[in-house]
Amino acid sequence: MDMIQLIEEAIEDERRAAEKYRMGAEIAEDPETRTFFEQLVSWEQGHERILRDRLAALKLLKDE
Repeated sequence: MDMIQLIEEAIEDERRAAEKYRMGAEIAEDPETRTFFEQLVSWEQGHERILRDRLAALKLLKDE
């Protein structure tokens, strides 16, 4: 496995985690729990953005 493949898999992991947390927010019965899951979704989306940026940079370096 190379670094690009590893990051692509990590991006997919972040997307799956965000979806699970989104479902948690939807079924949460109290506002505090809903907010907790919504914050987790936001964090996972942030992680995904960071990984996508790193992936783009690595691909540019590889093309040089």
